[in-house]
Order: sequence, then structure tokens, then C-alpha cells
Amino acid sequence: MRTEKILVVEDEDDALTRTRQVLEDDGYTVTTAKNGLDALMQIADHQPDLVVLDINLDEGEGNSPTMDGIEVLREMRKESDACVLMLTTTSISYVKVAALTMGADDYLTKPFDPKELTARVQAILRRAKGTARGSDTLEFEGLSIDPGARIVLKNGEDVKLTPIEFDLLLALARRPGQVIGRSQLISQAWNFKYAGDERLVDVHMGRLRKKLEDDTSKPRLIMTVWGKGYRFEGVAASHSG
Repeated sequence: MRTEKILVVEDEDDALTRTRQVLEDDGYTVTTAKNGLDALMQIADHQPDLVVLDINLDEGEGNSPTMDGIEVLREMRKESDACVLMLTTTSISYVKVAALTMGADDYLTKPFDPKELTARVQAILRRAKGTARGSDTLEFEGLSIDPGARIVLKNGEDVKLTPIEFDLLLALARRPGQVIGRSQLISQAWNFKYAGDERLVDVHMGRLRKKLEDDTSKPRLIMTVWGKGYRFEGVAASHSG
């Protein structure tokens, strides 16, 4: 039995039952919610490790206020840093970008293969836990990255990164000055073969720059190499006398 707790937020009974069963069969403790208000209350009360959140939640029952998945995500991010996997039936990019910009870790388009659902969930939770493997701290001028503790300091101040933001930064910082393509970053940060939109990387990089760069219009750390990928330009810190 796994120790992680998952909340599934889905307004369609059949989809809710299927998703819950897939995750319970994989050993997770699963609770469910069918509307946004119930989801927010359960997040506050039970503090799940991951929320599987349908982006297209229907209207609330009776006189209940209406909240779609994006609104639920916006509200939960005010209080909770739980991981979020968005479920969507649309392939429209701006909808997915909105979810990622507001703090979702990943998204999965319906209908999906149960194996892909469990793979995505496992990858997200693995990133959140982190690993002590290769945990020597990376030191750059004004920036410190501790892989084991998964801590990033900018000028001595703690920078709050999501698990995927941390892993993308680490993948770049371990190879300073080298161009790393989006597909390479995906394979290193997601830890499994990802068949989704590579622009997912661009959204997370945009959020990462806002947290690390003094001026996002003139980035100094994370450089875009058009048509190829990204390059980390941090200068190694000097420890001499």
C-alpha cells in the first residue's frame, strides 16, 4: 500500500469511479469530490499529496456556486502546495497554459489510458519527494541549488519552486553553458517518455524565470536558444581566499 493520499475531483459519476479505481488499484488512498467547494474543503481538511482535477467541472448542485477546475486551482494555490494533475477534454493550448501558469504540475487529455494516468501520478509524486542521489550542492554567483534537500537560494533567500520547476532548473544547472532541447528536458524532468506538447516546458520556464531573474525581459540565468531549447548561464561561485 502506498502512503500518498490523492483527491480526485470529477463531476461525472462514471469517470469519477473509473479514475478512483485505477488509483486505488495502484495502491493509493483516494478520496473524491464532485464540485469545487467540496474539493477545497477536502484539500483543507485532509491535505492530499496530489489532486487529480477535472478542468471542466459542471455547475454546482442546487444553489451551490459554480467553480470550474481553473477556479478551484486558483483558490487552492492560496493555501495549498499539493501537486495537481489537470484532466481536460480539450486540446486548446491556452486552456492548458492557463492551468500550468496557475500552478498545475501536468495535464492529461481525456480519454486516457489508465497506465498513462498512473505513470503521470507516479512521476509527479516522485518529483515532489525528491532524491538524495547526486546531491552535491551547485553553487553559482547569487544562486545555490541543493539537489538532496531540493532547496534553491537566491542571494541567500529561499526561492519557492514547484517540483517540476526545480527539476527543470537542476537539469539545466548541471550542464551550464550547454543547450538542452525541450525533449531532453522533458525526459530528464518528467522521468518517463512524454508524448504531450513540448510547449509545456516553455510555460514552466516562464514561471521559473519570474522567480529567478531580476528582469525577465533581460534574463541572465536561463537563456532561450530559438529553435533548439534552453541554456543555463550561471557563473560558478568562487570559493578562493
